Amino acid sequence: MTADPPAVRERRLTRYADVRAVLADPRFLVPAAPAVPLGTGSGPGMAWLRGAVSRFSNGAEHARRRARVLGLLDALDPVRLRREARERTRAELAGGAPVDVMATIARRVPVGVLATRLGVPDDRREEVVAAVTAMAAAYHLPAVSDAPPARDAADAAVGVLAAALGGGDAPEPGLLAAVAGVLVQACDATAGLVGNALAVVTRMPADPAPRWPVEAMLAEILRWDPPVRVTRRVAAEDATAGGVPVPAGAVLVLDLAAANRDPEVFPGPHRFDPTRSPRGRGGSGGHLGFGDGIRPCPGEAAALALAAGVVEAAAGHRLADPQIPYEQIPYEPSPNLRVPARLCLHNPETAEGPR
Repeated sequence: MTADPPAVRERRLTRYADVRAVLADPRFLVPAAPAVPLGTGSGPGMAWLRGAVSRFSNGAEHARRRARVLGLLDALDPVRLRREARERTRAELAGGAPVDVMATIARRVPVGVLATRLGVPDDRREEVVAAVTAMAAAYHLPAVSDAPPARDAADAAVGVLAAALGGGDAPEPGLLAAVAGVLVQACDATAGLVGNALAVVTRMPADPAPRWPVEAMLAEILRWDPPVRVTRRVAAEDATAGGVPVPAGAVLVLDLAAANRDPEVFPGPHRFDPTRSPRGRGGSGGHLGFGDGIRPCPGEAAALALAAGVVEAAAGHRLADPQIPYEQIPYEPSPNLRVPARLCLHNPETAEGPR
């Protein structure tokens, strides 16, 4: 769930059926990153990481790398992830002062919980969270932060994760790439899901009880205001998309946000309605928030569990400044992600809000 690079000869697809068709067509590949051998005198950096993760690979290499990622994720207990995220969020929200959930919770809690479950020692959790956040900012293709000092900081961040996983020894490169890929792809996208959900939930009446299950609200946020807005595919051969010929080498911009509001699939598409059914991914008319087709996001269950835990813990909290309309929430600058830049909450039972 990351940004891909702009490229020449792009064509944007916005219809739900067209986007799903491309995601299911093996003739369309992801923009790939070249493999970069580990240097003998230096540790792994961002260029190596991009060339080693499953996200930026295709074919048999992608299948092999993805299988390793799935092995890591299948070993996780979503119930435990959700509980730990809920407990850590409650601890962060305790007290009377307003809390900026984007600064202190939205990335820090999900990434921290996930990192410890993937082998990072608890006493290095905060260090790794900071490193993963830096890596996520430099993960895109082409590298948007490959100029000093940002490049050096991102390279150092990969080293921090490697040291934490290895316990003093260099971890096996395939394991490092798999863990890093899971953490990086969970970082900004899950923060966006948490922020976008809380921006809606905290405007709802607190009493007598939540109107919908957390799972239903998250599913509708993923359709109505998804954190990942677009993804890209490159035609490996001459093909057709959206009824139009696409020459080999052309880039298709798949507008997931627009497809999720296609009126042919979602009646009243601009209305936030968690009672919509079905709520699952793709196939039967569900949202495309985790992709679809050949290579859907492998971390869906983990991301939903972590986000649900955070949102549950924030139940009863409200916006510290409720006068800001949803449409005027400040967002982080990004061509692909929709992540609130700031979202302050307070508990009306224990605080008076910002002074």
